[in-house]
Amino acid sequence: MSRKLLYAGLAAVFAFLAAALFAQPPAGRGRGRGKADPVEKIRQLKPNLYLITGGGANTVLRVAPEGLIVVDTKNPSDENFMRLMEEIRSVSMLPVKYVFNTHHHPDHVGNNQKFIEAGATVIGLDALKSDMASDPRTKDIPGRPTQTFAKDYVLAYGGVTVEAHSFGRGHTGDDTMIYFPDLKVVMVSDQITDANPIVDFANGGSAVEWTKILDGVLQLDFDMAIPGRGEPKTRAEVQAFRDKFASLIDRARAAIRAGATRDTLAMQVNTSDLGWTFNAAFYGSLYDELTKS
Repeated sequence: MSRKLLYAGLAAVFAFLAAALFAQPPAGRGRGRGKADPVEKIRQLKPNLYLITGGGANTVLRVAPEGLIVVDTKNPSDENFMRLMEEIRSVSMLPVKYVFNTHHHPDHVGNNQKFIEAGATVIGLDALKSDMASDPRTKDIPGRPTQTFAKDYVLAYGGVTVEAHSFGRGHTGDDTMIYFPDLKVVMVSDQITDANPIVDFANGGSAVEWTKILDGVLQLDFDMAIPGRGEPKTRAEVQAFRDKFASLIDRARAAIRAGATRDTLAMQVNTSDLGWTFNAAFYGSLYDELTKS
């Protein structure tokens, strides 16, 4: 073999490896098991309100005089549950009385059953319960909500008020915003992300309605928004994210008006200034939404 052919062959191999590397999901986006994601130490955000990261989605703990209120229960595993309870017990020995889920994905509902067995009521949207039962990723996970509601729910417990609101479809078809009015804090789940937004079209998610949810959030009186993963956001950051997503939808609509097809839309929507990249499947589903709405 000539040296020129050898170099050409090596170059092809390196090109293949590079393509494979950059085809992987961005760091921190994986939801698969086997990735190191330990439950971290609990942190106080405001009086009687705490955040526990790791082990799946963010978990919020609200301490009431008579018991505890938890939002989201992380990926299913005995280890995650034991670590979660260890962190909760470092703050209070009161029982967990209520659990809210912000949507049905495994990293948000994974340990519901263990809380139910300990005496907690799990509260979720009607659609969340049905999606949890039908999604292949969650249909075999026990712990579907024991108390459901259609759109809005208010829990008044021990002098603490917690509101749950469904403002539309976005990340999934069962997204639920959890609001603590006295603390001016709202849990927005995966409606705000630090990376590419993910729309679970197969389970009722909607790119077109995404900003509708954030418009609903912005009608609330809050100064802190807690995402499904990542650090708390300011009101201004929620507004900025909403405007970025609106720009994405506006550009896609304009591209379709200019002649973009389902197969070419991905090439005709610039997102470099938004800091997001999406695959062809996303643009295909977005095209379907926009041409039907």
